[in-house]
Amino acid sequence: MVRRKPDIPVGTRFKLSKLGEARNPRLERGAEGTIVGGSRYKSSLRVVIDGRKTPLSMHRDYIEPITPNAV
Repeated sequence: MVRRKPDIPVGTRFKLSKLGEARNPRLERGAEGTIVGGSRYKSSLRVVIDGRKTPLSMHRDYIEPITPNAV
């Protein structure tokens, strides 16, 4: 199995988009997590949701990168 290198850097924090919340009802609203790698599919990324131990593949349209607040 070949994993593609993600164009969003590994370690980037994200939150679920509105579409992601609608398509993943088992995840709590506003769930956040970290990108941990690429997926074998170009349209997906491997992510770990906060409070969970195992990574899962999630479509890129389901996540929004969190930008750190400038102080």
